[in-house]
Amino acid sequence: MRRKFIIVMLALLVLLFVVFPDIASRGAGNGLLLWFNVIIPSLCPFMIISTMLIKLNVTNFISSIFYPVLHKIFKLSKDGCYPAVIGMLSGYPLGAKTVADLYKINLLTHKEAQYLIGFCNNASPMFMLEYIGVKCMGLKQPIIMLVILYLSAFINAFLEFYNSVNESYDTGNTDIKKKNCSVMEALDESILGAAVTLVKVGGYIMLFSIFTELLQSMVTVNDMFKIVGSGLLEITTGGEMLSGAQLSLYIKCILISAFCAFGGMSSVAQTSSVLIGTDLSTKRYIFVKIRQALIAGVLAAVIFYFV
Repeated sequence: MRRKFIIVMLALLVLLFVVFPDIASRGAGNGLLLWFNVIIPSLCPFMIISTMLIKLNVTNFISSIFYPVLHKIFKLSKDGCYPAVIGMLSGYPLGAKTVADLYKINLLTHKEAQYLIGFCNNASPMFMLEYIGVKCMGLKQPIIMLVILYLSAFINAFLEFYNSVNESYDTGNTDIKKKNCSVMEALDESILGAAVTLVKVGGYIMLFSIFTELLQSMVTVNDMFKIVGSGLLEITTGGEMLSGAQLSLYIKCILISAFCAFGGMSSVAQTSSVLIGTDLSTKRYIFVKIRQALIAGVLAAVIFYFV
């Protein structure tokens, strides 16, 4: 299925470049600017530092701080607490990448890793506050957008745990022998790993920006279809389109909350790329994120009705 999807995407891109070179170039330019101006500054430092902490074997100290709360509420192991915290502080797809890194060195079981990628892989706090809350929605209290995102993630985690996981992770695989790295070796490997991941992320953002530009420029149906389609493809573009749409602020907030909780197909592709080399299911991840989007939409409808 993935192979056929990629082949279709490549065929469409080739056709697009030949027939509509201006649209393709504009979409690619927008995607690359987003990647360079927003994604790299926000994700690169987190990626380097997070990977260094894993390689230097100091994640256990950070995890132990949050373990009493996260284990009691979400049943996470001590090692599972680290990607949960990193994912909440950063953004797509760093939460999933951290889970994959720990899973590859056997610090997480398959069930816990699969559970975590749907829980800790979300839009970054700064993106939700500054870009979505202030720039797109013009809210006086943009923190509401972040509260809705986190609440939807937490409720979704409870549903996922009791529906499919239903086992408590106690202390993780503490008997695993970890490789000892020097600081410079860990730094060098972390920078290289971050560079590779960011190049992949940039490529996916560019591709989906082209598809979004194609949707906006060539599809002649009503604006709501364009807004929903853009939001499902790439949340940054979806937010930009919503900000100028002739809709009530109430409807805008419901839609953007659902878009951000899902993350768009661009973030799904980014997440899938960082899971390469593991047997973690992208299909299950997509199902969990769709459920989170529905939860976020309902929460936004209730909260903004009263606010």
